[in-house]
Amino acid sequence: MKKTLLTIIAALLLGGVVNAQDWGETDSHAKSSNTPIVASVTLDGNAVTPTADYRLGAFVGEELRGLAAPHTDNNFWIQVFYNQGTSEDITFKLWDPTGEGTELTDYTLTYGDLTALTTQEEGWGTPTNPVVLDFATTQTQSTTLAAGWTWWSTPIEMNGNNGLQQLETSLGENGDKIMTQGATLFRRPDGSWIGQITALLNEKCYKINVTDVSTVSMSGVPANPSNHPITINTGWNWIGYPINATQSPDIAFANLQPEQGDMIMRQGATAYFRNGQWLPPTFSLSPGIGYLYNSKATTSKTFVYSTSRSDLPQVMQEESFWVANIHEYENCMAVIAIVYVGKNEQRDESIELAAFVNGKCTGSAKLFYVEDLDRYCSILTVGGNNGDRISFAMVDETKGTLYKESDNSLVFAENSVIGDIDKPYEIHFNSLGIEETSVQIGMYPNPVNRGEAFRLNIPQEEVVSDVVIINSIGSVVRHDTGALKAMTNGLAVSGVYTIKVTCRSGNSYYGKLVVK
Repeated sequence: MKKTLLTIIAALLLGGVVNAQDWGETDSHAKSSNTPIVASVTLDGNAVTPTADYRLGAFVGEELRGLAAPHTDNNFWIQVFYNQGTSEDITFKLWDPTGEGTELTDYTLTYGDLTALTTQEEGWGTPTNPVVLDFATTQTQSTTLAAGWTWWSTPIEMNGNNGLQQLETSLGENGDKIMTQGATLFRRPDGSWIGQITALLNEKCYKINVTDVSTVSMSGVPANPSNHPITINTGWNWIGYPINATQSPDIAFANLQPEQGDMIMRQGATAYFRNGQWLPPTFSLSPGIGYLYNSKATTSKTFVYSTSRSDLPQVMQEESFWVANIHEYENCMAVIAIVYVGKNEQRDESIELAAFVNGKCTGSAKLFYVEDLDRYCSILTVGGNNGDRISFAMVDETKGTLYKESDNSLVFAENSVIGDIDKPYEIHFNSLGIEETSVQIGMYPNPVNRGEAFRLNIPQEEVVSDVVIINSIGSVVRHDTGALKAMTNGLAVSGVYTIKVTCRSGNSYYGKLVVK
């Protein structure tokens, strides 16, 4: 089957000086099917005559699925491997050895359904009618800022005041304050800005406060990380992330040589460096986010972010039981903890801790296993203001048990770190979960028929933001989040259920529901 010509629009990979071998090798035996593609390359619409050193790579996510050097006709003849029975997006990356050797891309193209191909002879493009890959030299980064505080950085090359002007214009009337380490900008009532920040830098993290949801758009050429070395001083450093790819800290900081006890923090998550690895393994760095790095070194260090594409691990995602408002507060602190229920230290990765300030969840994290210590720890990233009282809650999703409030609490202090992996802070709960608490709210009707909707009888002024339903054997059967109505969908299985309701006010309510 002959394919028609496809004109493909690509963009730049925001990466540094690498070579094609850094992409790794294609495993032709790992995928069930393959298709040939014959492609020519243009740059901003202008034809490129590639030399023998050029390379074209085809990727699905970060996995190399095809690699080709220029053919004698100046096209790239590339064989792309894919999983039959699934539809996968292809990303092309062009290794351009001219200039300083930049790697062009990331753009994602869906070729329709690759699984429609049934033989190797089918494909896209021919030597006389190749697919055109048009790589652009500029890119736009768009970041949605929630109302409140966002820690932000950019992988777009900043050009002095021009970058700052783009940011101020994007923020518009919603902009309130822009901060970086040691400098602040304020927005005046007339819309002008005043303060010590005169230019945006890719090396820096910025804390931005907006009064309403805003979209920040930055346009320009991609930043080359080798042109933006990061200096890390002893203590806390506000650092940017000039890379357009999600990476684990092991790869991102490969050139840094972290010290024992170093920490990297973003809103909602923190990682701790110990015995040559970053914990927990779920932490990652992503474009558009600003970070705080706490160095234990006694002298300053300067490094360049790694841009290696070889052996890039899959970034693990966690589902949280609690939904924390990480944007309410400008500052965070870290609590490295272990958990006790009664006298028993808890040992289960399904257990999640949460921190509360004034009744509102400002951070949560699950336990993770530390092999050489044979124990389970949690690193909580907690938002708050200096002097706020922090209380803790816990959920054991294996048992379906919620613990409303710990026996101990802490006082919030900006950038403080409580505990470490080897000497964690102990959070204690008594042995009573919410199944043993008295009914605090009613539901109507109750009992209710299977599948029949029921109403939560909460105070009229409350807005429901979170509903957790636990069955009689202790399993969480439903967890709804968002702006929820007091009337909720019915349950399909008969039984007795415990229901926890959290409202926007921070108040929580508990009750029992019987389903016939």
